[in-house]
Amino acid sequence: MKKYIILSFVLAIVLSLTSIYAGAESIPEVQTKNANALVALGIMKGYEDGSLRLENKIKRSEFITLVVNLMGYDTDTDLDSVKVTFTDINKNHWAYNNIKRAIKYDLVSGYPDNTIAPNNDVTYAEALAVVIRALGYEKTLKGEWPDNIINKANELKLSTNLNLDANHKLTRGEMSVIVYNALTVKFNR
Repeated sequence: MKKYIILSFVLAIVLSLTSIYAGAESIPEVQTKNANALVALGIMKGYEDGSLRLENKIKRSEFITLVVNLMGYDTDTDLDSVKVTFTDINKNHWAYNNIKRAIKYDLVSGYPDNTIAPNNDVTYAEALAVVIRALGYEKTLKGEWPDNIINKANELKLSTNLNLDANHKLTRGEMSVIVYNALTVKFNR
């Protein structure tokens, strides 16, 4: 009897550990590789503890900052004349200057209600739209949102190694794939 109790206890522990690890998302190797390359290029930065937390969802402000860095606009300090009219961000937000840079270089337009939702998770289609705009392909879009964005991303190979729904909220790892893929796209400016 004692033997069965011990065996049942061990089995319960093994099953609980299995369910914990099964629930943990594993980061595909391509995401880790792409993220590390972006860090080496100075486009992506980790957290204070040095981790990249590739499994975390990425905020719109974080994504805008990455695209600003990708384009090399992060060193532009001539921002005094740039007006931020979005009603949901102020000067105290950590990404305020990067949002100003994104406005200056016409990377973002915000929502129809004059907000930018800097702390919301960015969707796949939203992220692709910003990258497509940054690369100069916005005027070549055909069709309706979000299919026009997804189709152009596929054409430009921005979505290589990803197969996501337009409204999927991106992780930092998935975002690293899009930004890395953008490095190989010829500018249309």
